[in-house]
Amino acid sequence: MERDSLKKGLIITLIISILITIPRFIRFEQSDIWNLTAHFIYIFLLNFIYWYFAQYMVAKNWKLARSFSLYLTITGVFSIGYHIVINHFVFHFKLLNNDFPLMEALNKQNENLILFVRGVLFSGIIYFVVFYLKLLLEKQKNQLEIAQLRKEKLEAQLASLKQQISPHFLFNSLSTLRTMVADESAKKYINKLSNVYRYLLNLNENDLVSLQEELEFTESYLYILKERFEDALQVENNLPMAIVDKKIPPLVLQLLIENAIKHNVTSVKNPLKITIARYNDDNIIISNTIQPKLTTEISTGKGLENIRYRYQILSEQNIVVASIDGVFTVIIPIL
Repeated sequence: MERDSLKKGLIITLIISILITIPRFIRFEQSDIWNLTAHFIYIFLLNFIYWYFAQYMVAKNWKLARSFSLYLTITGVFSIGYHIVINHFVFHFKLLNNDFPLMEALNKQNENLILFVRGVLFSGIIYFVVFYLKLLLEKQKNQLEIAQLRKEKLEAQLASLKQQISPHFLFNSLSTLRTMVADESAKKYINKLSNVYRYLLNLNENDLVSLQEELEFTESYLYILKERFEDALQVENNLPMAIVDKKIPPLVLQLLIENAIKHNVTSVKNPLKITIARYNDDNIIISNTIQPKLTTEISTGKGLENIRYRYQILSEQNIVVASIDGVFTVIIPIL
């Protein structure tokens, strides 16, 4: 990016300096070649300094009137100082036989005023170019962002369509399968699995669900887990009926149960015990015994981070996570 800016600065400064030098070139004489070259170098260096200063001022994102007026004032004054330094350098090293060629035809009494005006004119042109290039760059950036957003929207719509097709197809297939089997336990399992998918299909409609709905979903989810773990998994629900109308984000209980199973050993000899209870008027506590798996897998914490993020977005409240005396607990607000 810095190299691209230097390249643009050199090219634009070169073009402007050539345009400014053209009047001298028209009345060019062979004996003036050194003066013409010196004049061009003098103008080029001045405009190149203006280019970088204009970039600095435009990048400040101040109000245009404030930035432009301050820029012109500074560059006008700088033009005077720049000429004084260059003239001293030329005189000291006797590079030219007379005063610096830019000022040869100027009235010495008006020299500073003319230098100031010259600086304002040159730098004003350069400021306009830099500002215009910035607008073009921002326009291109906005167009790229819009194109990227459109692409992401299409991808999200496609992903959403896929998610709708697959669960609906599976849900309908489960309903058909339920009518085909004769075994009651198999029918019950299919029914619970259908309840889980029905709940998942409706998730996009609500940011919050009643605790009653979440518990009913969790009960179906646990039934499926119990078929796999049997007595190795023990879940106790101690929530009073008085709070079942309260709201929580969907799938919170399921994620916490899944998180407990993921990180702990579940066996008939050493069952994993999970308890869901009321902590106080505004919170629920979910706890499980800590019996870690003998694995080198490192927890990413994504499950808890997901829950924490959702609570912050929905209510600006936070969850509390603790591990005390062999028990892992998570306290979640009820809304």
